Amino acid sequence: MNYRSVVVEDTSCEATELFMVRVVLTADDAQTVEDEARYLSGYSIITTTPLQVCIEGWVAPEHTPDGRPGALLLFNAPCPLGMERFRKAVAERLYILPHLPTCGLFDGWRCEPVLDSVDLSRAIGRWGDGYEVRERVYRRDVMRLPIMSGDMLVECSLRVGKGLDAVIEVFGRDNAACLIGARTATARLVGEATGVGVFNYPLGGISGAKVGGRVYTHEGVSINEPYCPTLRGKATDSCIPPGANAVIEYPMTGLTEEELYAGLSLAIQGFGDTPGIVGITAPRFGGQWGDQHLSLRRALELIQGPPAGSAA
Repeated sequence: MNYRSVVVEDTSCEATELFMVRVVLTADDAQTVEDEARYLSGYSIITTTPLQVCIEGWVAPEHTPDGRPGALLLFNAPCPLGMERFRKAVAERLYILPHLPTCGLFDGWRCEPVLDSVDLSRAIGRWGDGYEVRERVYRRDVMRLPIMSGDMLVECSLRVGKGLDAVIEVFGRDNAACLIGARTATARLVGEATGVGVFNYPLGGISGAKVGGRVYTHEGVSINEPYCPTLRGKATDSCIPPGANAVIEYPMTGLTEEELYAGLSLAIQGFGDTPGIVGITAPRFGGQWGDQHLSLRRALELIQGPPAGSAA
């Protein structure tokens, strides 16, 4: 399969179910929203933390609860880690919220079913040291906290549902092509997709890993040697195609499978439109990461349509 001159392997992403919370973060201006969204979503990959935080996109003031510029963030973690651990991790991450000038936080979940909720009223409410007020504003139950930039509004409860993740591996002639492609893909997803979150904004891409280790068998993750260019000729299962000298992994999370497919197709376009990108595939973990599969063929067909002669 091809998108433009880029070879897209006819394979599938391993996807895992995620517990997920979706929030609307607001602030006085768009730049502050972006700064604070990047702060809250930093250091957020399950390799070393109990929580991942992805940026979905930006929200115009007319579409936020308090009429200010906003950002959508997806807090998530693989379901096997457990609901209680996830709820605790969300509450602990958001405990830093009152440090962020002018911001507010509201529940943004929109899917069924709702599985549980994260109570923010106790932990964050105690920041008020007796000056906090619980009230009904914008048809929501919120805590009003006096902070240095004025009153901060934090919704008392965040709904928890389920989402999915997906990941592709992208081969480039050099690192520059991979980095430019990742930023291009991220701009497309954040600007055009709904219900899809990106990691490591604004780059989006990461250097990926595999589950477990071959030599260090007790490690949770280790290098994914088939995708390490300097191991071509050393690793017996190298996946680096001719002409490629660099690889970048591009993960994403989504509220629904349909939205995740739309995100994959935008990512393929973003990378495929970048000079120097030579191939796109998906990593294989033998079912260790997830038992659901998202077809790159289907993602490509969202761009190009089904092949001529196929059934409608």
